[in-house]
Amino acid sequence: MPGLCIKDSTRAMTPFRFSLLPLALIGLTLPARAEGEWNPDTTFPALSPEESIRTIEVPKGFHLECVASEPMVEEPSMMAFDGNGSLYVCEWRTYMQDEHATGQLDPVSRVVKLTDTDGDGKMDQRTVFIDNVVLPRAVLPLQDRVLVYFTEDQTLWSYFDDNRDGVADRKEVAWQGEADHGNIEHQQSGLLWNLDNTIITNDRRLRWNGGKLVAMPHSRGRVSQWGLARDDDGRLICSWGGGANPAHSFQLPAGYPILDLPEHEEGYFRPWGICPVWDFSDGGYDVPRQAQLTHFSATCGQSVVRSPLFPQWKGNSLGCEPVGRLIRMTSYTWRDGKGTAHNAFPGSEFVRAKDAYFRPVWTECGPDGGLYIADLYRGIIQEKEWFPTAVTPELRAHYVEDYRKNKLELWVERYERIKRWGMIKVHRHGRIYRLLPDGQSAAKLPRPRMLDESSEQLAAHLSNPSGWWRDTAQMLIVSRGDKSAVPALEQMAKHSDTNARLHSLWCLSGLDSLKKETVLAALKDKEPRVRRAAVQLAEPWLLQRDAETAAAIRGTDTDPDAQVATQSFLAWRAAGQPGNFQLGNRPLPLVEGVKNHDIAENLQSRLSPAAQQGRLVYETLCISCHGPDGMGLKAGDALLAPPLAKSAWMAGNGDVTILARILLQGLTGPLDGVSYGAGLMPPLEKTHTDEQLAQVLTYAGEHWHGWNRILTAGDIAKIRRETEGRTSPWTQEELKAVGK
Repeated sequence: MPGLCIKDSTRAMTPFRFSLLPLALIGLTLPARAEGEWNPDTTFPALSPEESIRTIEVPKGFHLECVASEPMVEEPSMMAFDGNGSLYVCEWRTYMQDEHATGQLDPVSRVVKLTDTDGDGKMDQRTVFIDNVVLPRAVLPLQDRVLVYFTEDQTLWSYFDDNRDGVADRKEVAWQGEADHGNIEHQQSGLLWNLDNTIITNDRRLRWNGGKLVAMPHSRGRVSQWGLARDDDGRLICSWGGGANPAHSFQLPAGYPILDLPEHEEGYFRPWGICPVWDFSDGGYDVPRQAQLTHFSATCGQSVVRSPLFPQWKGNSLGCEPVGRLIRMTSYTWRDGKGTAHNAFPGSEFVRAKDAYFRPVWTECGPDGGLYIADLYRGIIQEKEWFPTAVTPELRAHYVEDYRKNKLELWVERYERIKRWGMIKVHRHGRIYRLLPDGQSAAKLPRPRMLDESSEQLAAHLSNPSGWWRDTAQMLIVSRGDKSAVPALEQMAKHSDTNARLHSLWCLSGLDSLKKETVLAALKDKEPRVRRAAVQLAEPWLLQRDAETAAAIRGTDTDPDAQVATQSFLAWRAAGQPGNFQLGNRPLPLVEGVKNHDIAENLQSRLSPAAQQGRLVYETLCISCHGPDGMGLKAGDALLAPPLAKSAWMAGNGDVTILARILLQGLTGPLDGVSYGAGLMPPLEKTHTDEQLAQVLTYAGEHWHGWNRILTAGDIAKIRRETEGRTSPWTQEELKAVGK
């Protein structure tokens, strides 16, 4: 099939990174500039995979290969491998096919299954696993089914391929959710099997129970926007797109409190792209530096490097930035048990391209050890809500004297530019790349057949140096519920390899076959990582007030490893006995962070029932811009959104006539002369009920301003009737007039 892949890749010709061939030689014409202005007559075409790959910089000593491209794959938004190495890909065939998002929710998207049948490292077989669906958001292939989330629906579905022809034959509900009509960039994401045998999504944790799933909340309503990753110890790597953060909330294993602590080195949030195409909606504009992003705008699709092919980057995370045409690699340092994130390539990026249509949105470590990248390859990379094509005369009148400060106007100018450049018409492409060390061929690497192996055979993979092999083996053993593997797992718990011991303990736990004596032995393991896991696994016995377990945990309070000692505090806390933890004189910042979190939670518990419900809405929708403390998240030197905790409109008991208008129709422009990174507060009148809007306002008012009133759906409905027919966001000047 033409255009599927290339057999050889460009080799590095500079001391550090790939050389970039003269762009004219590969057919890419970038907009010409004169004194900071773009040439309005310039257009540039989409490139073939062979041409595009030559514009992509990767570290010296490594190369990219094209694994699949259009027409084999179109609009790949996320992907996941099954136990035999086939790749399931969500194809967003209706995402922004024009500037108006025409037909975006039409049921014509797909999940496809790609397979390398001849073992040459290139996908050569495509089957449409699920057809005619609405924007599939996440897939997780298990033993006999594939879990799938869709847009506009929080229900998680199991799809079964009974005759194994690569096409789903039937489906059933795995977990019943509600309809979801919010912005498509802020709905369900992530299906990640974690070390503790929970399936993590951005909104909840799901426990596997005989083919059905039981939901448990995160300590915060939503933890990530598009994508989730985990490290070898079960810590999550989360990201915010609008929140401009490629890696956050990685301090503690999943299921424990998410802490509001400084986590990043100074300068971490500055991206270093090389594509001089001024088509951003967010992220800042640095025209003197060739219109590069000054802060992140759309981080997503993260993963953690856990492959033996990249030992120098083990434990580092990857985060895509499709607006900046780059992938950030984050490294981590730990002090007193607390982690700090660093740009692993200071002043540069792990992967970055000059091709205007390179849009990396997902990364995975594959069964062959390669790092896989899903490239949406398109012009528009912005959902319609933040992609205005015109400004109403009503809005223009308010900014006639200060035209350039209205971000909505800037966004419309962006639309007009990219339309002139021909970018709107570039869609229905898609590429999947694999990064490998030079001299390494995927065809020479072992191919998995885990779906065909017994559970006892799977147990042997728990000592594999590849995180993908270990994770997949554990997931299949536990999801099968096959206790015939227990003897092999108990032997593996004594293996010389640290990861083998770690995974075997969690496999036994997932099969309800973990013995107390096994946990007590693991508490004395020579490796801190195993001791830490053992402390977590001991929680059920500690909760039952088992004296032997309590004595053993008391010994870990003073463990020389700060992360083990921190986990000891978490175990006492889970058992309802945090006072039993013996801190001593050593600094344990995460322990203090959890204590502060618990104090804040105690205050939150005093909120009215309506505010409690509003908190769920806030932590699902608002937190990615306004922040957990209501003070607004920083993006570069500016705030993404105004601080609700200091809002004059919310002071006292709040001005519902103004606040309801903002929630219903949105808000644009500067406030008191200050511009905010997000630029536009999106309208919620079509995505949220009057009751939800009343609840979220009540939460913000009670929590940060001490309101002694509870808003009702009727309060919002009244304003909805008064503003019926309005189609544009409000400005501060208009709202001042309303409040008089």
